[in-house]
Amino acid sequence: MRRFLIAATVAGALGMPGAAQEPAAAPTPAAKGTTLIGCLAGPDADDHYTLTSMQHRMGVEVVGGDERKSGAGAKVKLTGSWEALPGSEGKKGDETRLFKATAVSLMEKKCQAPTELTPASKKKAQQQKKQ
Repeated sequence: MRRFLIAATVAGALGMPGAAQEPAAAPTPAAKGTTLIGCLAGPDADDHYTLTSMQHRMGVEVVGGDERKSGAGAKVKLTGSWEALPGSEGKKGDETRLFKATAVSLMEKKCQAPTELTPASKKKAQQQKKQ
């Protein structure tokens, strides 16, 4: 009986790694993509567009097609991908990359960009007033 249990355990253990080593299906390139929502400003003197949001308060440079023109000054939803700027290897942050938009969706006609600084909480503001 003991030999049978050992043989069954070994057979089960040998069968499991084969199932675990199946390669996972690689995601298709079409499935990769990022969506950003924020205020699109531009074009500036250099024909650059900038998206600002709560996550990207300092702004993100946006490149892409002519669809950007229709979203300038509005709240938009951009779909696309991030690209590193030349010479920015080893650095992190929005200033070292740009967003290449492949689709632009207008969400609201007017948009007010967030301030560059994070606002203080109400509780913190009240404590500062007391001091």
